[in-house]
Amino acid sequence: MKHFTRALITGSALFALTLAGCQASDQIKISNDANQIKIGNDASKEEIAAIMKDAISFAKSTSGSGSPKLWTYADEDTTVYLFGTVHLLKPDLEWKTSTLTQALREADTLVLEADIKSPESLAAIQKLVAEYGAFSDGKTLSSVLDEEEKAIVTEALTSAGIPMKTIEPLKPWMVGLQLGVLQMMKGGYDPQSGVEQVLLSDPSMANKKLSYLESAETQIQALGGASIDEQIQGLIATISTLELGNDYLDTLVDEWADGDVEGIGAMMSNPALYGSESAHDMLLTNRNESWVAPLKELLNEPGIKLVAVGAGHLAGPDSVIKMLEDEGLKIHIVASQS
Repeated sequence: MKHFTRALITGSALFALTLAGCQASDQIKISNDANQIKIGNDASKEEIAAIMKDAISFAKSTSGSGSPKLWTYADEDTTVYLFGTVHLLKPDLEWKTSTLTQALREADTLVLEADIKSPESLAAIQKLVAEYGAFSDGKTLSSVLDEEEKAIVTEALTSAGIPMKTIEPLKPWMVGLQLGVLQMMKGGYDPQSGVEQVLLSDPSMANKKLSYLESAETQIQALGGASIDEQIQGLIATISTLELGNDYLDTLVDEWADGDVEGIGAMMSNPALYGSESAHDMLLTNRNESWVAPLKELLNEPGIKLVAVGAGHLAGPDSVIKMLEDEGLKIHIVASQS
């Protein structure tokens, strides 16, 4: 449960494939060049999967510098580094560069999305998951699904070896999250090998300040605060992703490890991954906007700061990078050394 809870609260778009939430809008359409993708409540599972396959193909057609990207901005007495993370990784993946290692060792402050380490935070997260993740009004998962949705969900649960009756008390977003995390871990991905956990375990952390951009409650509300109808669409989107195996996540990790920001943007700015544009906004765009002020305020305190947030927040048309640049900050890519 501890590892699952930590995986949950990392809250990046890697877990958006299990995120609930959507708003009926337009028919599905995709244009990779413009990175414009829309999805409506009438989208079929097959159409969602097709969009995801298109995103994978586009990402594979682009390339990066060969290592995860590191950005920086500064004033006369403060340097801030921005590093995109992946919250679950395979233990044998080599991704740390000497450039990142030096930035971490020199930093006096490590800034993460939320507290994923302290016992107090983990206890609060478990309470919030129970509050937002289970029905409290007598409803069950089956009772909120129509016949077609129930057939899709039952098939996915059966494939995962989960009896429907064991998850009846859970809301759709939580069911999707469990399915997603289970498949990732079966595919060799480990929350303890995620970037945040590796950074937090570095010996240099003994002398650093920890800071956070948002609370655990903010992340849980973003994951579980949507209406039931929206959560169901998110669950269907999750199941569509699962049917691709780990190809989506494998490709995303490859793009991240290669420093291919364009490829990451094509995949992580894809509302189909979240179930809809409204869910995409809730999990990425709105949170990015809320982070701009505290990221600018880091310049008010002299020193060196390393900010590590989900890679999806640093790519795409509504990225934190672009928002900071729109605020007048000069963002530079740090030349990486392996």
